[in-house]
Parts: sequence; structure tokens; C-alpha cells
Amino acid sequence: MVIGVIAGFIIWLREPSPLPKKVVIYASLSEMTTADPSTEFSNSIMWLPLVYETLVWYDPFKDQFVPGLAERWESDPEGTVWTFYIRKGAKFHDGSPVNAEAVAFSINRTIVLGGGAAYIWDPVERIEVIDEYTIKFYLKYPAPLLKIAASPYSVYIFCPNVIKYANATSSVDPKVAEWFNRGNECGSGPYKLIKWDPEFEVVLEKWEEWWGWREPDYAWRSSIDKAPDVFIIKIIKDAATQSRMLRAGEIHIAQYVPIEDLELFERDPNYVVVRKPSFQNLLMLINTKKPPLNDTRVRRAIAHAIPYEDIVKLARGGLARVASGPIPYGLWGHFGNLTYTYDLELAKRLLAEAGYPDGIPRTLTLVYTAGDIYEARAAEIIKASLAKIGINVEIKPMSWEEQWALAQKGWETPEEVQDLFIFYWWPDVLSPVTYLYNMFHSKSKAFNLCYYENQTFDAIITEAYSLEGSNPAKALELYYKAQYIIYMDVPAIPLWDMIDIRIATARIKNLDEAINPCYPTVIFAQRLIIE
Repeated sequence: MVIGVIAGFIIWLREPSPLPKKVVIYASLSEMTTADPSTEFSNSIMWLPLVYETLVWYDPFKDQFVPGLAERWESDPEGTVWTFYIRKGAKFHDGSPVNAEAVAFSINRTIVLGGGAAYIWDPVERIEVIDEYTIKFYLKYPAPLLKIAASPYSVYIFCPNVIKYANATSSVDPKVAEWFNRGNECGSGPYKLIKWDPEFEVVLEKWEEWWGWREPDYAWRSSIDKAPDVFIIKIIKDAATQSRMLRAGEIHIAQYVPIEDLELFERDPNYVVVRKPSFQNLLMLINTKKPPLNDTRVRRAIAHAIPYEDIVKLARGGLARVASGPIPYGLWGHFGNLTYTYDLELAKRLLAEAGYPDGIPRTLTLVYTAGDIYEARAAEIIKASLAKIGINVEIKPMSWEEQWALAQKGWETPEEVQDLFIFYWWPDVLSPVTYLYNMFHSKSKAFNLCYYENQTFDAIITEAYSLEGSNPAKALELYYKAQYIIYMDVPAIPLWDMIDIRIATARIKNLDEAINPCYPTVIFAQRLIIE
């Protein structure tokens, strides 16, 4: 009897069972690419800002820069010397301190490697570590360094210990990139990367030692006990499947669902639908090296044969606006008079002038990302309309990986790759240069999938970017001039500027605050409240 009492007392003293973990699963349409924070320039944006941090973030709705690893900053009157004061007490996931040396290490590695969006650091002449928590950037010319530091790519700070962990000789030793791409990380963000399966899922786990949890006034987080414990990005390559899985409780946030499902979700109190402005846009890139698309008149004919209003209404369900130039609505550098008219008679005249009065004698190949219902519908509308002017189009849905691999061959063998490439773009640096350089500059071999070369255009955007910090009015004038060249040469056809949609189960609160158009496709999980 006494033994039973003692045993019961011991059981009573045991630790209570831990609370079940708050798990949130976010469905992505596309697989991830790489995991190297210096060079990644694609879909891994969905998790990079959760694992790594930047010096500053940007809130476009308040038009203000938000402290990240830098508590404060200042610049000289000319805008050529910038000083950042690093947050004391922040540390990396391996326990080592975040300091000025780590900041210089990370950004210098990114600059030297020169991959991804590293071009955004072009204004930087040198970086100087002043003391443990102070760092200075000396610029070659006045530039908007806060915009650069708040970019979604090529700005992340990571631990210098990666050299040791990778058994490398330097930060730019290929072993470091290999170490990252095996699913390793050493960031300082609110989540740790614990599983890296880029084809199927990425699993993140809340890091309870993140400095942000201890800052009650820090706007870019919820409380540590209300944020997700585990945040999973699961690759579901079909909008209809995402919709079904959301209703079945197999995922909790959908990136894409069919437009016809949105109204049903909005009427159902068990779900929340968030609509946000977006700096993401959809374009159709044209292979300017492959006959007959190497003739500007043929490209203009295609531009005037597309029914833009129909595409926005039918393909996107009205959840977009017709694009005007490659810079999306709402971003500095956008102009409203660069939309092509829908005019089939003009299109036919242009084809005739190019020597094709009866249409193009071969079939054009159009590729898009399989599973993206919006791209699929846009492709069908484009195919039907181009048929009216004698241009036959074969539509080829491909995985992003396949689409990307095919397009990369175009600079060497343009005749062997696609003719038309439906393609989303979103910003790296928050400037028109991100759209104009990456997609159209002759040195941008990775994303200039139009294979477009125009030295005058190249020089104009280079000058415009150099003037953003000192003479924004002149920079804006040059950006318009560059966009007008694109408008006339038609290496690409902007289709629509996005309105972002996310659908979630109702137990997920604060989703609206966790979405920022400057960081497209990202859900800042640390800002979510899970009930």
C-alpha cells in the first residue's frame, strides 16, 4: 500500500506532457533551386528570409526601412559613405555572435562570387570593419544602399564558421556552396533549416534563441508562444491539388488555387483569403535570336495580337491589372503609357511588312510552368489569338527545372530552345534596375532569356542606376528612355501585374501582416499567430 502511494506520488511529480507542436504547412507550386544564400536567385526565397537575416528590411506600405541585424544606420550628405551599427546580442544558429566581421564576410563573399543578384552591390568600393559592432560601406558613386541592403536576394548574413564546417580553404571555395546545397545553414533568423528536399519539401523549426523574440516592440514578429513551431514548405505543383489539400487539412496555406474556388473559400468561415498588392508580374519573353522572331516587326505583330484585358479577366479572374512596361504598378519607375494596343489589323500589317502576309511558316513553341493554372490559361488565350494572324503555337507545360534548363541553352544554341517563355519576375533590389538589368541586359546570361542585346539600352540603365542616389529625377528620365527602347524592340511582352492571393485555414491569424510584396512568395512565419 505504501509502495503504491509512493509510486503514485512519483507519477504525479513527473513533468507534464509537452504541448503539441504548432505545425504550419505552406504549399508552393515550384520546386526549390539552390540553398546558398550568396547566389540563390529563385524559388528558395520562400525560406531564405526565415533562416537568414539582412541588415534592414523594407515595409512598402509604410514606406520605411525596418531594422534587421542593423539597429540603426547613417550616411554622409553625398550618400557615398554608409555606417551601420550591428545589433548586440544577436547570434547565429551555431551560437557564434553576429558582428561586423560576419557582415563583411558574408557580403564580400557574395560580391566576389558574383552570382545570383550580386550585381546589386556594384556601387560598393570597399567595406570596412570599424569595431565589433560598426561597419562602413564606401561607395564608388551615390546609391540607394538601404534599398540594396533590404533586397530579397544576395544580402543575407551568415556565420564565418561555414569555412570550417565545409572543410574549405576560403569563403569562395566551392566546398562552401556544396555544404549549403547539402541542406546545411548557419543563419541568425527565427527559424532553422532542418530538412532540405528541394523537389518535395523544406522543413524549418523555430529557433527560440532568436533575438527578435526578446524584443516586445519589434513589429516584425508575433510572440514566441504563438508563432509556428514548425513551418513546412511543401511542393504541390497543381493549383487544384492545393485547393483539395487545403480543404482536407493536408496543408494550411495555399499559394495557388483555381480562381473559381476563391469565392467558395471566401464564403467559408473556416478559411481566410488575403489579397495584397504585389511587385510580381508576368511576362512573355521572346527568343530574339531565332528566326523569324529576330525581326522586330514580327515581335511587334505578336505584341499587338494579344488581348490583354481578356487575359487579365479570363486567365487571372480579374486579380491583376494589365501591365504597362516591365516595371509593375506601384513601384518607383513604373509608367502608365507603355501598354500595347490589341489590334489584329495592325498585327497583320506588321507581319506582311516582315514578309509574312500569310502568317509565319513554322510553329512557335511556348513554354510555361506546369501546374500554374494562370500561366496555362494565359497561354491558351495567346495561342488562340495568334492563330488569327497566321501564327501557330504549340504549348509545352514543363516543370520549372525543365523550363529553366532548356532556356539556359539559348545563348549558345538559340535555334534549339523555346520561342516564347511565360515567366514571372519579382524584385531583388527595390529599383527598376532589377527588371531591366536581369531580363534585358546583354551581360545577364542567367535571366535574359530573350537573348536580347542592345548596347545603348545597357548604357542607359547603368547610368540610371548610378544616379538613383544623387539625382533620382534624372534616373527616372533615363529609366523611361530604357523602357521605351524595350517597348519598341519588344524582346518581351509584359502581360499583367499581380494581385497576390493566399488562402489559409482560419486558425492562422495575422497572415496579412506576414506577406510583403518586396519579398514575393514569402510567408514571414514569425509574424503568424496560431490558435
